[in-house]
Amino acid sequence: MILVACERDFDIDIKSGEPQLVVEGYINNEMQAYNYVVLSKSLDYYAPDFQSAAVRDAVVTVTEGELKADDTYEWDAVSKVQLMEADLPQIPENFRKGVYFDPRLLNDPAHALKGIPGKYYLLEIETDSKKYSAVAPLLPVVPIDSLTSGYYFTDDNDGKEKARVTIHYKDPDTLGNVQLFYWQFKDNRGSFGWGGLGASRRGNGTDDLTNGEYIRLTQSHGFEIGDTVNYYMASVTRDVYNFWDSFNKARNNDGPFSTPVTVLNTIDGENVTGCFSGFSISRRDIIMR
Repeated sequence: MILVACERDFDIDIKSGEPQLVVEGYINNEMQAYNYVVLSKSLDYYAPDFQSAAVRDAVVTVTEGELKADDTYEWDAVSKVQLMEADLPQIPENFRKGVYFDPRLLNDPAHALKGIPGKYYLLEIETDSKKYSAVAPLLPVVPIDSLTSGYYFTDDNDGKEKARVTIHYKDPDTLGNVQLFYWQFKDNRGSFGWGGLGASRRGNGTDDLTNGEYIRLTQSHGFEIGDTVNYYMASVTRDVYNFWDSFNKARNNDGPFSTPVTVLNTIDGENVTGCFSGFSISRRDIIMR
């Protein structure tokens, strides 16, 4: 039998979706300059990356509050802080548009916005006559007991001896808690923001098998011997973890014709996507030896 194959071209008209407001917001208990909100508008679906256009002159506020026994929130109006676009010296000039901070970082940094574990935070945004909101709790801090270095190897790229960091901590005796891991070292010390830090692509997922257990987690990244590493463990809610997991999967796909990945969302409003991340931070530093 002779098999004959033929090809036929099909023109598929995929219409561009309506641009969305993209929200990247953070509240944490350790680094006041790392409490910020980035606002942008998504570009065309066929764009080869996640670049977007900055959203200027929005009204952005953060209010502290508590969760009451009836599962409603009580917000402290006195605590409300309006975030502003600011020319902070630590921010590269070409990244300052559409990034909102507590303006007290410029002249009164000790009193700038800082999260408190156990509190809830309300993010409110108004732009183009539309309103958006999100709520993020700060969970109890899970302390890092210690950091150790080991698993030495010689890097084939630069020939330098390097080692990996192992974090030691006790998993809380409650189900569902998750952690994200970040680090600052000589290669990214001049960068700014959570996206400028090194980050673990691994997480504990659901902790059904490790609940209440002592954890020793070795990161795969190699640090140069003699370097000082600032290591951060962020305890987050499941929805925050799920958002960043979906975002990383979508960012690493091959464009619109690959297997689709749905980016999850924690922001309420029309035509909006993104996350308001509550990071309960525990920090330790280590000199690689």
